Amino acid sequence: MAAAETRNGRGLRWALIGSAVLNLLLLGFFIGGWIAHERHPPRPVVGDVSLGAFTGALSPEDRDALRKAAQARGSEFRDMRRQARSDMTALIAAIDAEPWDRAQVAELLERHKARTVQRVDIGEQLILDRLDAMSAESRHSFAERLREGAARFDKRKKDREDTPKPKP
Repeated sequence: MAAAETRNGRGLRWALIGSAVLNLLLLGFFIGGWIAHERHPPRPVVGDVSLGAFTGALSPEDRDALRKAAQARGSEFRDMRRQARSDMTALIAAIDAEPWDRAQVAELLERHKARTVQRVDIGEQLILDRLDAMSAESRHSFAERLREGAARFDKRKKDREDTPKPKP
């Protein structure tokens, strides 16, 4: 009888140890998630602002100022993304429809193009505002970095054109 109680007691002890370990793991998981969230807050409404060659030529301070200016217009970008998702759903349905309605697809593509132009216009306005805020020295440095970037692009393009193409 004593041997049976010892065996049951040993099993109970391992079950309690396993339960405690599992509880500690879960506690660590949740505390770790909470700490990580504090260290890495949610992404901003507008991530990195990309204006092609201009972005690479901007100083880190100017890039940060441009990002903040874009974030101030975040509701416009949210509305455009919401409309884009809605239009994409409609576009897929229109393309899949029988009979196919070319006019409806053309209208949806036109709305997509208009949103793209609107985003380009916003980017243009942001870069012009940033150039207005720059000192003459900063603008000259920016122009020099643009010049260097264009030269690197031209060199890479020339290198690709000079590389012989493999014959099929």
